[in-house]
Amino acid sequence: VFKRAREVAPSIIFFDEIEALVPERGMDLSSGVTNRVISQFLTEFDGITRLEDVIVIGATNRPDMVDKALLRPGRMDLLIYVPPPDVNARYSILKIHTRNIPLDDTVDLKKLAELTEYYTGADLKALVREAAMNALRIDREAVSFEDFLMAMEKVKPSLNDAIIEWYENYGKKMQVRKIGLPAAFA
Repeated sequence: VFKRAREVAPSIIFFDEIEALVPERGMDLSSGVTNRVISQFLTEFDGITRLEDVIVIGATNRPDMVDKALLRPGRMDLLIYVPPPDVNARYSILKIHTRNIPLDDTVDLKKLAELTEYYTGADLKALVREAAMNALRIDREAVSFEDFLMAMEKVKPSLNDAIIEWYENYGKKMQVRKIGLPAAFA
């Protein structure tokens, strides 16, 4: 991946759930394979061939599980915290996920956005899917607000105050830059 990125630079390498690729050493119970992968990964950052015009981005919802050596200056040294979606962002996310789904006139996405505090974007996507399934189960052609309320009984939010507080505290400890969502979601 790194070799190819250098060849076609400028380029971006994106690793989702980077903690699975480079977990903090000593935390996993695997063989030495994990340590070799981490060593190789770090060598790519520190190696003889520089990563010129290559941006490496890693996403995680478990920053505490990423090997700390990866977070040293010159490697992945800028940490950014994207907070949970606020009511306006949730409304925008709901609009995106319902744009191809027939909704009846009882559906108020703004009201639904207000009711879905602590829901992530993935939670909202699952909520819309479950609401659509509710309508299909009773052979209705359009999704109703009641379908969403029933879906909320099944699809629970991933977040709560304690989890958000943990991320906020971790961010302060690690000097993480906090950003809001793009204006498109406002």
